Amino acid sequence: MRALANVDEGVIKAEIEIAATPERVFRSLTDPAELAMWWGDDVMYRTYDWQVDLRPGGAWSCRARGVDGSESTVGGEYLEVTQPTLLVYTWRPSWDGFYETTIRCALEPLPNGTRVRITHTGFTADQTAMIQGTGEGWKQVLEWAARHIEAA
Repeated sequence: MRALANVDEGVIKAEIEIAATPERVFRSLTDPAELAMWWGDDVMYRTYDWQVDLRPGGAWSCRARGVDGSESTVGGEYLEVTQPTLLVYTWRPSWDGFYETTIRCALEPLPNGTRVRITHTGFTADQTAMIQGTGEGWKQVLEWAARHIEAA
């Protein structure tokens, strides 16, 4: 796992290799039932109530409950959907005042699996703490995804 937060340009890049086909990885990133199974854990937060309209212009959303009982939401719109290699969507989290950014998730087939590359853009230079926190978040999220997908 490798993740880099580029604060100067307002870009987060994260990457992981998962021992599964791009089709399998894509399904885990877009199927509401699967997303609820792996996005989160019992010591941080759990996501639930995933809504996915998987098409350009389609909306997506979910809710999350922290271990302290706090509630949050995140949602957005799919901008590009090319199965099984590309997802581009907006990201509007309640915990950051619904500030909208864009996530590009590219899946590249490898001989033994799939390379997942996340490029998260739309931050401004003065959002250093948000960028750093989101970069760390992507490391955790990709690790959760890989653990779920490779265990299946």
